[in-house]
Order: sequence, then structure tokens, then C-alpha cells
Amino acid sequence: MLLSPFGPTLFKSKLPEKYRRALLDEAYQCRDDASPILVGQIEEQLYIYPDEQLMKPFYYGLREYMKEDYNGEFEVKPMWVNFQQAGDWQPVHNHDGDFSFVAYLDVPEGIYDETEAAGSIYFTYGEKQPHSNSILGPVKPEKGDFWIFPAWMNHYVYPFKSGGQRISMSGNIHMCLEGSY
Repeated sequence: MLLSPFGPTLFKSKLPEKYRRALLDEAYQCRDDASPILVGQIEEQLYIYPDEQLMKPFYYGLREYMKEDYNGEFEVKPMWVNFQQAGDWQPVHNHDGDFSFVAYLDVPEGIYDETEAAGSIYFTYGEKQPHSNSILGPVKPEKGDFWIFPAWMNHYVYPFKSGGQRISMSGNIHMCLEGSY
């Protein structure tokens, strides 16, 4: 009998439009190079320092993701923006912290005319367990989509060919356990 393997939970939601636009405006103001800490084959990877108010949808999503099992504080650091252009890509990687997120602030219309993989993210689990590897993807991003997932979960992004930029904001979420901050 075949059974679906157990796996981690992923959270998907949509940023309210006013937050997406405000974060996109902040992204265009970024200047600090984040590429030394990132693996992406992307020309522009910049640190972003959004106003705490703009992080509300992520905190709300995180509380929903955690099902209120955790009442402590969260620290999100670092945060960065990827300005992915045609040919840019992200190799298989994972993150630091307890959880990570990715939010799609802008997506070029042309990727929807390309292959299903173009500009899509893939989440993988169970790579070290033969016959148990699970992949969620390709997941074609849409403006305002955001995902929260375990920081240790491998994921990657395929390149696209069309013009425009796929602008995503990501960050690592650390649970601040009592006495650790």
C-alpha cells in the first residue's frame, strides 16, 4: 500500500494590495548589497529594512501557521529583495532561522506565456530518503503571494526569458524563546 509521506506544513497567503505596493516602493529604495550572504545567481540582491507596520501580514500569517502554539516574539533578520531578471536563478538552498518567507512584490506578465517552470519556485522535502522525495512545484508566483515555510526546507527557482523583473522579498524568522533575547 502506498501512503503519502509525512512532510512539513507550508503557509500560503496574499498580501493586501496596500502592503504589496508599500513594500515594492521600499524595495526600490534599497541600496545595501546582500549578495555575500545569498546563493542566488541574481545581479541585484539587496537588504531591505521595512517599517514594522508593513510586516503585519507576515506576523499574522506566522501566527496562523503556528496555530497559536507559540506565544513568544519573533525576530525577522535578515530581510532582502531579489530583483530577478531574465536568465537569473536560485540554486537549491535553504535558510537560517526557524522559518523563512518569500513574498512576490512584482511579477512580469511574460512569465505566464513561458513554460510552467519559468520563474517558478519549487519546495523539496525528503531528498536524503530514497523513494520518499516530495516536491511542491512548479509554483508560478503571482503579485502579492507570500509563503512561510521551515527555514531548513530546500527550495529553488528556475530562470525565465521574458522582460521585466520578478521582485521577491524574503527573510529569516527566528523564534525568540524566553530568556534567549
